[in-house]
Amino acid sequence: PSVTDRLAWLVRRARRPPRLRLLTNTGAALDPGTVAALREAIPTLRVQLMYGLTECKRTTIMPPDGDLERPGSSGRALPGTEVVAVDEDGTRLPPGEVGQFVVRGPHVMAGYWRRPELTAERFPRADGLFPELRTGDYGWLDEDGYLYFSGRRDDLYKERGFRVSATEVEAAARRVAEVAEAAVLTPGPRTGGRAVLVAVTPLDPADLLDRMRGFIEEYKIPRRCVPVAALPTNGNGKVDRRALADLVDAGAGAGAGAGGRDGTRARTRTEAGADDSVTTDRKG
Repeated sequence: PSVTDRLAWLVRRARRPPRLRLLTNTGAALDPGTVAALREAIPTLRVQLMYGLTECKRTTIMPPDGDLERPGSSGRALPGTEVVAVDEDGTRLPPGEVGQFVVRGPHVMAGYWRRPELTAERFPRADGLFPELRTGDYGWLDEDGYLYFSGRRDDLYKERGFRVSATEVEAAARRVAEVAEAAVLTPGPRTGGRAVLVAVTPLDPADLLDRMRGFIEEYKIPRRCVPVAALPTNGNGKVDRRALADLVDAGAGAGAGAGGRDGTRARTRTEAGADDSVTTDRKG
């Protein structure tokens, strides 16, 4: 998604659309707004969404532009591959219920090199024969077998008694026109037990949270929002969550910035010279 966001940013500034035929994605969920912007800017572009991870590569594949008919889906399982959603006890869940994805198939690797304990945890043997991968990813499948990704185990949290996906909240924030980037810090000791939305935006925090109501359910909107000048990233271009928490702490305290592990520096808007406050708490 970070690469796709940068591509959309570059395309918007290009004098003429690039000759791009197909865009594929198999990492985290793509922001619908980003995909729509790319389609508008590149008339020849088709988008093909997939789901997979290192331990099994591709698991499900959507037909090109299939997301237009089934928004949010990453497609159906490849031939010879089985993917199901299970509860905490490993029981298969019916269509529509959120659980952990478990994958079986010839492309699932046998385990981790010289890590027998981790292999036993992530690759239990079904019927004592075939390894099945406990992905750590959560989501659901519809009645036709189409997969819908909700988030990683550490991306899901409880908000006011409901399960919330940080990925979904971030996507909703990015759909607000004035938001360039967004990331969610899930509830924990460093966030006071509450989710925190961090966004690169000129908007007032309360205004941003209010605008998100048109894109996501009210109970999923974090009560705290922190605007920053940039999100810290690691060497892979992904958001550095630890550095982001440091940045939020510094901004809330002394208004100072924080550097990521790879040396990337991000500044709060206070450090950048903005007049408005760094954080806000929503009422209600």
